[in-house]
Amino acid sequence: MQFKLRFAALALLLAACSSKADTSQTDTGEGSAADATVDTSDLSDGTIDDVLDGSAAPAPPCQPILGTDCLAPWPSAYWEAASLGTRTGWRIDLPDEVMPADNRGNRISATDWNRRDGFSPNTPIVVLPGVALDAALLPNESRPALTFTTDLPILLADAATGAFIPYFAELDDNATPGNAPALIIRPWTPLREQQRIVVGLTTTLRSTAGESLRTTPAMAALLRNEPTGDPRIDGHLADWQADLTTLTALGIPRTNLVAAWHFDTASQTWTEGPGIVMREAFRAFVGDGTPPFTITQVELAEETAALFPALPTPATDARVVYKAMHPEVALRIRGTFTAPLFLTSADAAGTLNWNDATGTLDQNGTVERPFLLLVPPSALAATTPPHTLIYGHGLLRSACDEGCVEPGAAELMPHLTALLGTVTVATDWWGLSQPDLPVALSAGANLALLPRITDKLAAGAMMPFLAGRIARLGIPQHPWFARSDGRAFADTTTPPRFYGNSLGGIMGTTMVALHPEIERAVLNVPGGGWSMLLNRSSNFAAFLTLINRNYPDRAQQQLIFAMSQSHWDLSDPLTFADRLITEPLAGAPANRRALWSVSLGDAQVPTLSAGYLARVAGQPLLAPVSEPWPLVATTSTLPFDGSAFVQWDSLRGNWPAGNGLRSPDNGAHYATRWMPAFQQMVYRFLLGDGLIEPRYCLAADTDGALPCTLTQTIPDTFSEEPAAPELPPPRVD
Repeated sequence: MQFKLRFAALALLLAACSSKADTSQTDTGEGSAADATVDTSDLSDGTIDDVLDGSAAPAPPCQPILGTDCLAPWPSAYWEAASLGTRTGWRIDLPDEVMPADNRGNRISATDWNRRDGFSPNTPIVVLPGVALDAALLPNESRPALTFTTDLPILLADAATGAFIPYFAELDDNATPGNAPALIIRPWTPLREQQRIVVGLTTTLRSTAGESLRTTPAMAALLRNEPTGDPRIDGHLADWQADLTTLTALGIPRTNLVAAWHFDTASQTWTEGPGIVMREAFRAFVGDGTPPFTITQVELAEETAALFPALPTPATDARVVYKAMHPEVALRIRGTFTAPLFLTSADAAGTLNWNDATGTLDQNGTVERPFLLLVPPSALAATTPPHTLIYGHGLLRSACDEGCVEPGAAELMPHLTALLGTVTVATDWWGLSQPDLPVALSAGANLALLPRITDKLAAGAMMPFLAGRIARLGIPQHPWFARSDGRAFADTTTPPRFYGNSLGGIMGTTMVALHPEIERAVLNVPGGGWSMLLNRSSNFAAFLTLINRNYPDRAQQQLIFAMSQSHWDLSDPLTFADRLITEPLAGAPANRRALWSVSLGDAQVPTLSAGYLARVAGQPLLAPVSEPWPLVATTSTLPFDGSAFVQWDSLRGNWPAGNGLRSPDNGAHYATRWMPAFQQMVYRFLLGDGLIEPRYCLAADTDGALPCTLTQTIPDTFSEEPAAPELPPPRVD
């Protein structure tokens, strides 16, 4: 598969980077992928060694509640300051001097965090205890703490209601041997916006030597209801002492508490607000029409060109190319379109264009982005106008990677397009597409550059909306594509459908939530919570090589990953999944349906992250299930009419609990999309009556107990593609 080849090439690039490259010039994000692996050297650590009179600089503030790290536990109200100008009444207040640094002392700037009015609702909680903890005492992902009991080693509670918050905890599997692993606490369901969370560690939590953690002098003072001597705590002493009241009200005596702290999550203004601002700008930009677009290439067989008498010939216009086409593609159109730009620049270095004077996200002109449109033979032969489909590509691929196929190749985009008979369009997921690979490598070498990825994901989330308008309204009305037989090029009245794989299922969830028109969407092998995915995905291995080189402290890595979730939030599906069905945005279709399809044992997008997505989306899991998801409703009413999650088991194995890399890849990520039964389901859901029947494969089921326990060959060539499945009833509009 091309995806595997791309990561093999990436591994070669990493191997080619010598230690000398680490000290070379700062990467601008505009060079080759090899150039992008060098570390940046232009980021000073923001500290000064001496003040003007020659005396030592004052020591930075250091959190005195727990552990051996100044910044941890993360997140904590220790790094908050009161603010009358925010929705929460707080703002993040991180000095640059305490921010994580690479192995040359270059610190990540605190600026991006200090804009926010709270911490990420999707954050993990990271504690660096300084001692090795006994993992057997922790409620892990296989047996999370769903209800309160007095013997829990960790407590999470809502400060406003006193309610216990379910969670699981894990020790970092990636810790350097001999060093104490970070303790990572993950709320079982993402937190709400604008919520105060209280965290407590009890004497049940013990080291591998059987000892409880030591209470620090500051924490001991709080337990005695006394000031700590630290102005960051004592300035809001009542809030910190209220943490103890919240925990004791659950039923834990103070004598059983080792540490306690709280933090405030950001408001919706800072989580989904930027995405909604850009959504409305994109809607206003096109109104009821299309964005400006340019056709750069048209590819088709000469005999197909007879259908389009106004289309220039290759002799009169070099953009038109006659060629032998892939059997599943009759016409391929490439081009660019104009879109609103909300980045500081359109190049690799661009990040979101914040106006700190006004606290707004401002548009900065426009940008040109690519689109690719496929028309299969089945769409050209259709007697009724074909639907339009927006397609979402996978991680570090592109629309052309998956749609610019030559005869003999196997790719799902043309295969599914031919099966559905749709006019299919795609654009690149800005930030994590193939052209962004140098930027991704730069961010791996210097985590301060991560917003060059996350901000582009946010700024590009609505690009498929514009590409869909081109497919549904722009190309069908273009004079080149008026058909000689008078048939319509595409259905211009029915809203587009969406199908996405992998990154297309992840970012597709966010995009569909923001999209004002899509009524039906299939989101295949999806997940949510980017900071949780980083260590758990087999795709992360190559980037972890760079990170390990530049940030060798593994405990510090976990702290940085947790902090990064504030960046990912602006496009993370955990931020937007509830906006698809349960709380749709203004102007969203009233009859929208979404089908999330999960491949069990997925090494690239772990099933754990799909369960998180289901808990946020608030949609049921269809039974029978192979892997129960606590706190997700299950329904056995089939066929199902509505939105749902479906599990598929390709018999490619599963992974043990923990945050270790899933390597090598087991193929589960790719297998389901090529199952004929899966394709039947997609057809019926997108173009048929919309009912979901996960037992299409019952006749060939290997044991009759699991939902579609089928092995499936992943084709490398067109001749290996499975035969077209028997399709369900025709569409009902």
